[in-house]
Amino acid sequence: MLTTIITSIFLFVGTNIDDTFVLAVWFSQADSSLKRRDIVIGQFLGFELLVLVSVFAAYGLSFLPTDQVGWLGVVPIILGIRKWLKYRHRLIEPHETAHIKSKLKQELKAERGKLRRQTWFKPEILAVSLITISNGAGNLTVYIPLFTEYGTAELGITVLVFSLMTGLWCYIGYQIANLPIIKNKLERSKQIVIPLVFIAIGVYVLLESGVLR
Repeated sequence: MLTTIITSIFLFVGTNIDDTFVLAVWFSQADSSLKRRDIVIGQFLGFELLVLVSVFAAYGLSFLPTDQVGWLGVVPIILGIRKWLKYRHRLIEPHETAHIKSKLKQELKAERGKLRRQTWFKPEILAVSLITISNGAGNLTVYIPLFTEYGTAELGITVLVFSLMTGLWCYIGYQIANLPIIKNKLERSKQIVIPLVFIAIGVYVLLESGVLR
């Protein structure tokens, strides 16, 4: 049991060390529409789905072509481009028009907020989940072979450790996002840095997974 716990901890850290920075980028954008709990829920949903797919594949029950999961790298690229276009549009708006639109957006956000409170799942949660899945697509090649060697008890321990580590990763990402040096730099250049981070994640996933070959 102790061996399984230690292995799970090292396995999680080794395959998800970059997620702390991705989470820091998400937490740096937290506002009235993207709340911190949305980021945490999205991270848990995305990572647990990866683990679930790995378990199914290990027992030959996977309904997903795991060798094609790398195509999910397209998701952060699209999200990065959308964010860049959104920031760029804000910069080129005339001041008066921007002021009017700002008021309209605030009113629209308030109305959306009322509707979203009536539903549990939000688009923001889905976005975080998709980035988590695409960024962790390469983890499947590590998890699946290992899980084939595990019994039910070892799998249960591993899933529990992974869940606890996911919570810890969210906390670390939040703390990184609030470091003065990180927070100030992201705040000053988020219109460039954040889109580039998401696009870089997507390109890395596509290249690392080998789906483009």
